[in-house]
Amino acid sequence: MKKKIAYSGYIIIVMVFFLYYLFPGDAVTAYINYQIKHKSPGVQLSIMELKPSFPPGIKLLAPNLLYQNQSLITADFLDVKPSYISLFASDKIFFITGDISEGRLDSTVCVANISENPALDINASFENIQISQIPAIKEFESYLISGIADGNIVYSNKEDPAGKGNAGIIVTDSTVQFVPALFGIDQLAFKTIDADFEIINQRVTLKKLNISSREISAHASGLIVLMKPLYKSTINIHGEIKPHPTFIKQLSTILPIDMIAKKKSKTGGIPFRITGSLDRPNFSFR
Repeated sequence: MKKKIAYSGYIIIVMVFFLYYLFPGDAVTAYINYQIKHKSPGVQLSIMELKPSFPPGIKLLAPNLLYQNQSLITADFLDVKPSYISLFASDKIFFITGDISEGRLDSTVCVANISENPALDINASFENIQISQIPAIKEFESYLISGIADGNIVYSNKEDPAGKGNAGIIVTDSTVQFVPALFGIDQLAFKTIDADFEIINQRVTLKKLNISSREISAHASGLIVLMKPLYKSTINIHGEIKPHPTFIKQLSTILPIDMIAKKKSKTGGIPFRITGSLDRPNFSFR
């Protein structure tokens, strides 16, 4: 009896060994990309290595999500594990976690009709993301952005095939360096940036944007229309900025104090508008 148990244990260990080291990562990656290309033309997932993980799941090493050959976001690794109970149900649930842009991602993905036209429900949260490490952000030439981002994203294409979602993000200890300088200002530092978005197809509605810093406080809303490549997306954002005394002193070297005063609204803020594209924004006081 003991020999049978020992042989059974040995066989299981050997099977696990070969499953792990001979796992067909390239074939699985090719299949994933085939499905992505079929459902979302232009989207591609590059993976340095794909292997099984324990408890049963798969680990993606250095995954890189690209659109039109432009890197959007990368991760050190992602762990994908199923909800085992859901494997016997029509809706499959997967838990995706990992390290991304020096931060952490935790998400739940529910997939319905997985064999034909998959419908997705995504609920994701992230924390300590270094914005400067996001590939899509690095593409901007007119300004350099840094900061630490926390937030969440909810997305679904069950009711609308084009997809609809909401996102909330809070950025702390952020700086924006302008290249070239904006109104003679090389850099702005922000204590917090709090924003809420609604995403429908290619249109991103900025529902709320609140900014707090030593130099200014501001609020805004508007619309972003996503284009290819991403940094060419068009923007139309408007709001009010309340410059603090030190910032007013900076502006006074460019704009006369009485002109700044005339532009103030009844609430004490200066109306502004940002148009153009993400990489080449046009900023104006109204």
